Amino acid sequence: MKLIAALSGLLLSLPVLADSIIVNGTRFIYKGNEKELTVQLSNTATRPSLAQVWLDNGDSTVTPDQITTPFQINPPISRIDAHGGQVIRIKLSAGNSLPQDKESLWWINVLDIPGTSKADKAPEGMGIFKMAVRSRFKLIYRPKPLSGRVAAIEKLTLQTAGTALTLTNPTPFYITVATISLGRGDPLNAEAVMIAPGSSATINVRQAIRSGEELTLEEINDYGALAKRVTRAS
Repeated sequence: MKLIAALSGLLLSLPVLADSIIVNGTRFIYKGNEKELTVQLSNTATRPSLAQVWLDNGDSTVTPDQITTPFQINPPISRIDAHGGQVIRIKLSAGNSLPQDKESLWWINVLDIPGTSKADKAPEGMGIFKMAVRSRFKLIYRPKPLSGRVAAIEKLTLQTAGTALTLTNPTPFYITVATISLGRGDPLNAEAVMIAPGSSATINVRQAIRSGEELTLEEINDYGALAKRVTRAS
């Protein structure tokens, strides 16, 4: 299926219908001991919408018909009535080859294609531009044997080299650090950084950090909330 592109250049002259589908989360954890993951979609508009849902493995430019994943989505396309809802079920296929010693990362795509109603009437001489809006959410598959996710941030190490900061994650979990601060000061990083299992990421910060200085990290946990940790750079 081809994606419907969102064309923003016409918005200055046309009334717009868009972005009515709300998703019940900002990230999703598929635990290996669960049979499926459910995602709740809600239509907040006064008109029906068509929702298309698919997964990708990080390349947002690939269209759904070119993507192969070990997951099944039901339903992949659904009509959601005004103020209605739809439960999307994501199930891991049997016989998949996903690693069992570390987490795997996927992305849930939700394309919101608004419909029209009798109330949608454009001024005389003008048309209505229907804009499809696409949103992406992290989907992390966590194998059943893994445990100790809450303590993972405690194992993250930081190494400084002036304004370069290297974060090393020796755990089997994805760790996302939202902010890095000196004590209680303002964040030194411009954006959140996600460190994959068993890997490192180097970022540039707004000021040099000396070895041994106290740093406050805010991690985004499984529920999308922030959890703080105080540590020191080496």
